[in-house]
Amino acid sequence: MIPLQEVDIHTDKDVFYKLHLIAPTGAAPFSVEVLVYDSEFNPPFQSNVSFHQQFQSASDAFAHALNWVKGYSAKHGYSVKRINNPCNCEFLQKADQQSSVQSAGLSVQVEVNGV
Repeated sequence: MIPLQEVDIHTDKDVFYKLHLIAPTGAAPFSVEVLVYDSEFNPPFQSNVSFHQQFQSASDAFAHALNWVKGYSAKHGYSVKRINNPCNCEFLQKADQQSSVQSAGLSVQVEVNGV
């Protein structure tokens, strides 16, 4: 099984993202993908966004995906309202994620297992 960290991002609309931070060896390099579930479209839209690049840290991979989510959301009029790590923090701890969230200009508190 390939080690990954899953991060759920919810918006104020019926739009949901799943970020996967992936490290095949359990350490750098990291890759990241975003699964988009956008029910605002008719019919609802699902897509897997792969960035086809490697990052030397989980923090860089997370920041890259988070900025993509922020841009996609802004383009479509959505606001990020919740960020949760439903399965703990395999690579990137809550405090490090919170730092990236603040750097992205989002005023959301990162959660781990809903807390």
